[in-house]
Amino acid sequence: MMYGFLIRAVPAALAIAATGLGASTSSNVTGFGVPQRSLEQQVELIRPFTRIRIPEAATGPVPTVLMFHGCGGLREVQEDYARSALEAGYGVVIIGSNAARGIDRFAAMSQVCTGLRLWGRERSADVFAGLSLAREDARIDATRLALIGWSHGGWTVLEALDEAGRRAVPEALDMGSEAAPDLAGVRTAMTVYPYCGFPMRSDGREYARDIPLHAILAESDMIAPPGDCERLFERSEAAGHPVDFEILAGQTHAFDEPNPPPDPRIHYDADAAEQARSRWIEILDSELAR
Repeated sequence: MMYGFLIRAVPAALAIAATGLGASTSSNVTGFGVPQRSLEQQVELIRPFTRIRIPEAATGPVPTVLMFHGCGGLREVQEDYARSALEAGYGVVIIGSNAARGIDRFAAMSQVCTGLRLWGRERSADVFAGLSLAREDARIDATRLALIGWSHGGWTVLEALDEAGRRAVPEALDMGSEAAPDLAGVRTAMTVYPYCGFPMRSDGREYARDIPLHAILAESDMIAPPGDCERLFERSEAAGHPVDFEILAGQTHAFDEPNPPPDPRIHYDADAAEQARSRWIEILDSELAR
């Protein structure tokens, strides 16, 4: 999310589900009701809410970053990172997962950010659909792609890496007799203060091993505690897939969001935001240049 995945609300959601109330908003909690679509249908779901931007000076297909916002929807932070990527010569594919599902700001904050709907393992279908969109655009070099997600979007990216590693079909996709979708062309991934606790399905052991994973965590994050991700990444390293991560001292959740809500757990830090964006460009320069 951009303003905090308020996971403390999940126990309450479980209680609602147990009493049989609120069925329409607790489909993820009960495990039922996740819409299933073919990959083609998923592509068409997100297409109207996906923005593809290419550097003005581009003379041929460019390496490109797919961006996944937090639970609150697209915010200024995505624009800031997109601007940095474009200036560095990279294309960007910005996917509005909430808007594609008719989730407005109020519904995002009251339902997605509280865990009542659209868990990361459902939203991971957007990763594979977004890759399909990128591959069909002749301006994009489909062999040099990257993923980045913030908070809920980070959770989403981690679930997609896990599904690709297990060659599993995301629960929101109906592939019929076709093989599970893959992350072909993705050379690196990064998550920024990702949510790594319950109800994440991935345990870190089966991430796609050919995709280097990077993460930026916030030491004082009270919304997506860094310790959950540290344990996840320790399991990944033990399984033979080390994760390159750093913990920014004193930073909170959404430290790079210039217009956060009035939440005492969130503080914008312009210097830390610039540090995170610079680190991301360094990773792109290193891993998309190959």
